[in-house]
Amino acid sequence: MSEAIQTSLIEALGTILAALLGAVAAVMTWYLSTRTDRRRERLEQEAQRQAEIAAREQRVMDIVTAIHAEIVAGIGAASLQVAEPEQRYALENEDPFATPDDTNFVFASIRGDLTILPIEVIHDVVLYYKMAKQSDLMTRDLRDPLFRQQPKEARRKFVRELLGLTLSQKLAGEAAVASLRGYARRHGLDLEQFDLGLPRERASTSDELVSDDGPDGPANRH
Repeated sequence: MSEAIQTSLIEALGTILAALLGAVAAVMTWYLSTRTDRRRERLEQEAQRQAEIAAREQRVMDIVTAIHAEIVAGIGAASLQVAEPEQRYALENEDPFATPDDTNFVFASIRGDLTILPIEVIHDVVLYYKMAKQSDLMTRDLRDPLFRQQPKEARRKFVRELLGLTLSQKLAGEAAVASLRGYARRHGLDLEQFDLGLPRERASTSDELVSDDGPDGPANRH
C-alpha cells in the first residue's frame, strides 16, 4: 500500500473518529441537559406540592379558629337563655318572643365541603350546628300565628322543649370547643387565649331546667 493511500486512510479514520466523538459529546450534552431539566422540574413540583400542603394546613387552622369563635359565641348566647331567670320568664310569658340566630356564616361557608375540617372534630362540630339549626327553627315558630293560637299549656310545653334543646346545644358546643382546642393544641395553637368571655354559670345537666310548676314546684323545693 502506497504512502499516499495510507495517509488518506488515516485522515478518513480521523474524520470519522472526530465525528463519532462529536456525536457522543452531543448526546452526553443532551442527556445531561435533559437530566438537569427533569431534576429541576421535580424540585419545582415538590416545592409546589409542599406549598399547597402548607396553604391547606393554614386554611384548616384558620377555619378551626373561626369555627371555635362562632361556637364560643353560640355557647355564650345559649348559656344566657337557659339561665334560671330567663327560663322562668320564658315559661311564664303568655306570648314568648325570641330572635333566631342567623349569624353562623363560618359554618355556612364550609357546609358544602366539610373535608376542610380535621376528622377529629367533624362529629362534635356538626352535632353542635345541627342542634343550633333545630333551635333556630323552633325559635322561628314562636312568631308563627299557628303557635299563638295554641292553648297556653301547649305553648308552655313547646317553650320548655325549646329550652331543653338550647341546653343540649350548649353542651354540644362545649364538646365541640374541647375538640377544636385539643386539635389546635396538638398543632401549636392555644385557642383558649381567644376565649370570648363565656358565662361561668353553666348548667351541667338537663335537670337544671326550671320546672313548669313555678318557684314552688318540685324542681325548686328543698
